[in-house]
Amino acid sequence: MQNQTAKTLKGKAVAALEAGKLQQALKKAQLGVKKFPKESDFHAISGFVLTELKQYKKSIPHFVEASRMKPEDPQFVENLANALMQTGQIPKALEYTEQKLEQFPNNKELTRVLDEIHLKGSNWRSIIEHATRKLEADPSNVDLLSKRSQAFSKIGFVDDHSRDLARAYELAPDNLKIAFQKSVNLHQSGDKKGSKEILQRILAEVPEHPAALLQMSTMVSSEDAPELLEAVEAAILLKDHDNLELEFAKAQLISKIEDLAAAMPQFLRANAIQHDSNPYDAAVEEEKLSRITGLFPVGTEMPTSELSESPTPIFVLGQPRSGTTLMEMMLSSAPDIAGCGELMLGADLSRQFEKDEKRFKEAEAAKFAKQFRKLMPPIPEGSVAFVDKMPHNYQRVGFLLAAFPNAKVINMLRDPRDVGLSKWIRRFPAGGMRYASNLKSIAHSANMYRRYMAHWDAVAGDRILTVPYEKLVADPKTYSQKVATFCDIQWNETMMHPEKNTKQVRTASIDQVRNKISTKSIGGWQSVSEHLQPMLDGFDPTLWPEYDLG
Repeated sequence: MQNQTAKTLKGKAVAALEAGKLQQALKKAQLGVKKFPKESDFHAISGFVLTELKQYKKSIPHFVEASRMKPEDPQFVENLANALMQTGQIPKALEYTEQKLEQFPNNKELTRVLDEIHLKGSNWRSIIEHATRKLEADPSNVDLLSKRSQAFSKIGFVDDHSRDLARAYELAPDNLKIAFQKSVNLHQSGDKKGSKEILQRILAEVPEHPAALLQMSTMVSSEDAPELLEAVEAAILLKDHDNLELEFAKAQLISKIEDLAAAMPQFLRANAIQHDSNPYDAAVEEEKLSRITGLFPVGTEMPTSELSESPTPIFVLGQPRSGTTLMEMMLSSAPDIAGCGELMLGADLSRQFEKDEKRFKEAEAAKFAKQFRKLMPPIPEGSVAFVDKMPHNYQRVGFLLAAFPNAKVINMLRDPRDVGLSKWIRRFPAGGMRYASNLKSIAHSANMYRRYMAHWDAVAGDRILTVPYEKLVADPKTYSQKVATFCDIQWNETMMHPEKNTKQVRTASIDQVRNKISTKSIGGWQSVSEHLQPMLDGFDPTLWPEYDLG
């Protein structure tokens, strides 16, 4: 009898919810919570209705209880992760979501929550503030040091990231999570030997460690690759679900043992798994293009903050894998040019205008500029310019040029077929790179880049220098001199030798830029073109007149 009563009440609550009668649904669900405390569904319905009412804080206890009662149900976990994020409990939301993704790998909603956390620099700053307060009372807390280090890394504070990580590793060298982070940090700093030593120690203790196996797969020699492939395949057999890191590691190793063509089916498998859990939405990107370019119409004068302060901003942008890291390393090889890596600030400060179609005039441009300089990482005293090489700033050129009247924009143009292949054969976990795991989406995103840049060239072409990657690597002296002249900085011969630059590299170009400038990657797509056909068919030849895409 009691079960039937509960079922009837539950049905009425759901019916009210589906009819949009939220208050009625909430009343019935909360009655169910009181009368049938062991029924998890009443907590779930209460939490969901409160979420629909945007009362996220009140929804949290219900989702916590529902998840406790049914820990195997991912829906309750998804709802709780989202509620924690929406209430601004970012440290808790991040920790909970990362933990639950281990239990529910490739879960789309959890991945979305994680993406949303990762895509906002303000979230990382709240984690830094939270950890800093806690560390005042507990300065040797390894977990807090590790969390703050990660957050510093995300917002481009490289020295602070390395300092916290070094301290955490000193305190807990046997902590595998921190040891792995330290190995990555060493690799980014150019110490591959030290990085591999730590990875070998991790794998000796946990042979199936996915992140360590993937990291090692990118660094191992072709001679040692077969042994590592055996370890990767053994780790895959131990998993009861698909693991992206292991699948990409396997593809990397096949490529080294045989060749790229032999590895392409495995890259297809790895990318398909990733794209299924985190798909690219072309319609959303089209709408975003329309909104942003609509703020800066062709034929109208661009607003200006009139704040031409020093050091001069240099924005290096283009498609990821188009040579943006190379250009930053060339520029920052000069003694008075500071390389800042990929800053999130352009995206953070423009996001409200991208979504709400707010006006962006002189006052907004001035506020943007002041906030950008306030939040950016510290740079060496005496620097005449700083470089932000966030590739996707090609979407935000209007905001950047309006905020910084003295800014220079360097657009790295590269054959989209080579760029597309380079994206396809690397794992990009960042939410902003979800298109990289689908060949049609790679082509769509590439076409979007050209459409953005065509608009910015029409609006402010005299403030943008397009540098063809193929010409740059063939004649680095001529093109580095052109860049220096355009940026009003003094050319230095060191710009032709970015491989000598000791700056940390935190992108997929981590190993390439440690070598001398080379043309060997040009045209690499041709050897595997039959595996790239959906991408090749997707490029719009009219957008790429510099390349024969017919």
